[in-house]
Amino acid sequence: MPKLSLSEPFKALARARGEADVRDALHDALKSVGAGYFHLEYPLESGPVDMASEERRVLIETKARGQVGPRRPGSGSEETQKEQVERYLRDARDRWLGDLLAGDGEPRAFLTDGVRWWGYEIGPKGGMRSIVRAGTRTASAEDLSDFLEGHVCEPKRQWKLAAPENLVGELLGGFAQSLDHLYKQREADASVQTKKALWKECLRGAGIVPPDEEPVGQASLFVRHSVLVVAARVLKTLLRHDDSPRPKVIVDAISDGFTAWLAECEEGRELVEAIARKLNEYEWRGQTRDRLKEVYHKLIQEDERKEFGEYYTPDWLASKVVEETLDETWLDAVVASKRRSNGDGRAAEGLTVLDPACGSGTFLFHAAQRLLKHIRERHPRKLPRARTIIARTVVGIDVHPIAVEMAEATLEMALPPASMDNDARELQVFLGDAMQSTMKDDLGSRAILTRSARGTRLELPIRLALHPDADRLIGRLVDDAISTADESQPPPPPKFRDRQDQADLSDTHAVLRKIIQEESDHVWKWHLRNLAAPIRLARHKAGRIVGNPPWLMSNDTPDGFRKDRVAALRKDYGLLNRSLQRRGASSKGDVAAVFSARTADLYLAPGGKIGLVLPGGALISQTWKPWPTGRWHGPNTFGGCHVKLERAWSLDDLDPPPFDHAPSGCCVVFAQRLDDEQSCEQTETGLAASDVGFWRGSIEDPIVTTRKVYPQRPSEYEDEWDLGVLAKPHGLTYVLDNGIRRLPDERFVAITTKRSTKAPWADLSLQATVENGALLGMARPQVLRPFEVQPDAHLIAPLVTLPQGGVALPSDVDDPRFRKELPKTRAYWRKADTIYQERRSAKAGETLLHNLDWKGSLTGQLAVFGDPSAGKRLTKVVYNESGRSELRASRCAETLIASGSLYWMIARSETEALYLVGVINAPCMQDAYRASKTSMNHFDKNPWRKIPVPRYSGTNSVHRAVVEAARRAEREVRRRGQWDRSGESAQLLNRAVGELLPDHAS
Repeated sequence: MPKLSLSEPFKALARARGEADVRDALHDALKSVGAGYFHLEYPLESGPVDMASEERRVLIETKARGQVGPRRPGSGSEETQKEQVERYLRDARDRWLGDLLAGDGEPRAFLTDGVRWWGYEIGPKGGMRSIVRAGTRTASAEDLSDFLEGHVCEPKRQWKLAAPENLVGELLGGFAQSLDHLYKQREADASVQTKKALWKECLRGAGIVPPDEEPVGQASLFVRHSVLVVAARVLKTLLRHDDSPRPKVIVDAISDGFTAWLAECEEGRELVEAIARKLNEYEWRGQTRDRLKEVYHKLIQEDERKEFGEYYTPDWLASKVVEETLDETWLDAVVASKRRSNGDGRAAEGLTVLDPACGSGTFLFHAAQRLLKHIRERHPRKLPRARTIIARTVVGIDVHPIAVEMAEATLEMALPPASMDNDARELQVFLGDAMQSTMKDDLGSRAILTRSARGTRLELPIRLALHPDADRLIGRLVDDAISTADESQPPPPPKFRDRQDQADLSDTHAVLRKIIQEESDHVWKWHLRNLAAPIRLARHKAGRIVGNPPWLMSNDTPDGFRKDRVAALRKDYGLLNRSLQRRGASSKGDVAAVFSARTADLYLAPGGKIGLVLPGGALISQTWKPWPTGRWHGPNTFGGCHVKLERAWSLDDLDPPPFDHAPSGCCVVFAQRLDDEQSCEQTETGLAASDVGFWRGSIEDPIVTTRKVYPQRPSEYEDEWDLGVLAKPHGLTYVLDNGIRRLPDERFVAITTKRSTKAPWADLSLQATVENGALLGMARPQVLRPFEVQPDAHLIAPLVTLPQGGVALPSDVDDPRFRKELPKTRAYWRKADTIYQERRSAKAGETLLHNLDWKGSLTGQLAVFGDPSAGKRLTKVVYNESGRSELRASRCAETLIASGSLYWMIARSETEALYLVGVINAPCMQDAYRASKTSMNHFDKNPWRKIPVPRYSGTNSVHRAVVEAARRAEREVRRRGQWDRSGESAQLLNRAVGELLPDHAS
């Protein structure tokens, strides 16, 4: 007899004719047989499938009654329904299983109109195979019940759920709130304060300074870091145990380090066990991306990440970089290597892939997946050893202790289960500063020096640090020291053949026992492992380096040893742009330039390759100019590092860009280290224009082109452009038109200054009454369009009359002329200057007046103010200092003040001004202007430094043609309100400018 619960759904299914009706009735039928939750319109990479159950790994594609069949047309005219189902099946397999569990619990897909059924799965050889008799009919409720229970939702086909998309909202949000509540209850406990002090020391050791002056903010960060580390350690523990681990195993996992405050109270242990049970409901192995990165982004505020240069890489980009860098030939060598010692304690060189700034583990994850896929496809017999191969090959270092915890868990998600491999090898993710921790003294000495919390000196023998099995030996050394700390006659430490090495190890063992006796320190295994790793990695060398170095300007690096060390290394590797120094411009640039050179020098084997995600300035910025040569050495330093830059990707034109918040854009650079014997000076190492691919369009289907190379010669106008007035802070120096209110006495106006948005001036806005004459019309880039500028703001500029005529800024607030001519403005200025002095940075002008006229940016524009006709002449030309897409310009009255985001000059005549705005606005020149930039966002004066715009001559017919086309464009803007860049005036302008600059017009 059919189940009564299925009678009504079966009747509805029998009546259904359209595809949507079939799907809805079948969905009800599945509920009736207890099949669990089936998603409707389940999103897959290539499109939505009608129904899907993650828990049962089943897909169902429904069709209208009588319109079903494997050979019938599918969703598109170019594929059959069987091909459509296969497409969904392969997408679901990648999403649910990754490359890890294929063959174990393969997903199933069914094609049906509610009456007839076809079923498929991926076979052992990768092809589609049927799992039910083709066209099986379910003619009764009993038939349907038997089919659904026997094939679609049989009891043995039930797995853990796929991890939810919103990990913070669905899994960790409530845990974070509970931890926060518990911390507030126990904050005063001595044990909690001790763990918090340990946390602070851990961060300070990484160069991260917790917000001591903000106790509330510090407590919040401590709790959020606790959430991240607990989640990472629990996940790692769950993944390393095939069955659900005992609660003690879970609690033990968080009992080391600062998270131990949770293990020391019953409430904390219960919280950790509860989150472990929740996490264990989901399938974490076989993810297709770094999931913990998303958690970090949501729990740690953006400004906290930005301070340390943390720009986490999108998974799609990390995957492409890894695929490009880890080539098949190298992967074959990695899999073939047995990693035996070469007799002197050194492992085989060039067979690891290192991310020296691994963050949450994105590149490690994709490197592991790349290697696992290679083993599965090219070396299937090595699959039982895949975990060991990956664990010995994929290596990460990071200076951030929280990131290292997350990276280990992320890497674990990409590995096969531990049960597949008897080798319980530790993952190689280490806490350390890859740029500084390995010094020449360390490599040349017999021991590495460290100290305990109370200052006891401990030396770790260098031979132990360099041993291929160092992790196990260090673990044994520490375990012996702990277990025998109370014994008078301890067993001997692990042995080396060299007598001096053995003596050093005995001394280390004895000192370590004493430290543990006196200080009860339980972090030595972790500490010594992290201390030794960078030394070992520097000696044994990696074959590939991938990653995303810290994106941090040198000037923004926190003061202290790290900042000084970066400056010294920049000189050591010859990465200072001396020409910028001579011009007085900043030449310090990005930390990423130093980091990439230093880590390649320390860790990359000759012939090894790198694939790095870098700020876009690496390809175009003047501060990066020495870096793309690949000659990374200074004139008076050690050997340095020489690389051949092979190719690069510029990703600024992708939509959306990989890092839409990055001021310098983004690029990827691939390079190969040269042998030490090769002469750097005799080798062409820089990038040719044809080596740079410019990615445009979407991520899924980018168009990759090479950019046109333009001849570079300076213009005669190069030195005639000046940057506009600084006008900062906004809340003190200028007012928008809607912030001005007219008063009965027309000599005065009431103003409300524009509200500042950036620290230390955030939310600053003042109200006051000032003289009308203290407000000067100001042009801003926001109101600049081709051939038109409509001022919407006024600069508060306290100009006083000079005895010889003209105007100038007063010398200071107490200038008698200021008091006499602008008394109300002076009263405002005194108040504004007091606020300015309280908040200004050390690098700003000494007074608000000095800052207003920073480097003469205002004074230079006041020269025309003594000329009564200056306000009528339209000879001032302004163009935008920055912009992603186009350079735009307009001429305006000479007395209109250009803001600090505009460049300006006074032309010799109105026709010369028209000539200049015509050349700047010409659509045919925009590609050349963009190519001239030395940063993603800023044009600056680069068009004039690189494009030879000739000086205007009224006798030159081509120049006159540019003027006439520009005049027509101006009229069009006044008449229509905007300029048609494809219209007649634009075509005339392109024709004239193309004749003027044929090598640069496109």
